[in-house]
Amino acid sequence: MLNTKPLIFLLTSSIFALTFAYISQFGFDLQPCILCLYQRKPFFAIIALATIAIVFFKSEKSKKVAFFFCIFLLLINVGIATYHVGVEQKIFQGPTTCSSENLNDLENLDELRDALMKTKAIRCDVPSFVFLGLSMAAWNVIFCLGLILIAIRLKKLREYLA
Repeated sequence: MLNTKPLIFLLTSSIFALTFAYISQFGFDLQPCILCLYQRKPFFAIIALATIAIVFFKSEKSKKVAFFFCIFLLLINVGIATYHVGVEQKIFQGPTTCSSENLNDLENLDELRDALMKTKAIRCDVPSFVFLGLSMAAWNVIFCLGLILIAIRLKKLREYLA
C-alpha cells in the first residue's frame, strides 16, 4: 500500500510557508529582500514535486525518491536562510545588488534621481521584522529543520507500521 502522508505533509507545510510569506508581504507591507525571495523558491519546488508525486507516481520507490528530493530542497532552503541570518548578523557580506531596477538603462541624471526616489531599498542585512528576538530568516531555518525532522519521523513511522 502506497503511503503519501509524508509528501502531503511537506506539500501542505510548503503552501503554509508561502501563504505566510505573501500575507506578510502584501498584508503587512513587509517587503522581501532578494535573499527572502530566494528562500521561497525551494517551497515552490516542493509544492510542484510533491503534487506530481502524489498525483502521478504509482510506485513506492518513485514516491520515496520524490520525498528525498523534497528533503534535499528543504536543506537548500536551510542553507539559504542560514546565510541570510549570517548576513543579518554581519557574519557574511550580503549581495551587492539589492535594487529591483537596473540603473544602467537610465540615460540622464534626472531619470537616475527619479528612479532612486521611487525605489524602496530593501536591505538584506537589516531584518524587516523580528519576533521573539529572531528574524523571519531565522524562523525559516527553524521551520525547515522542523519540517525535515517531522517528515523523516513520519516516513520512519510509516515504514515501521508497514
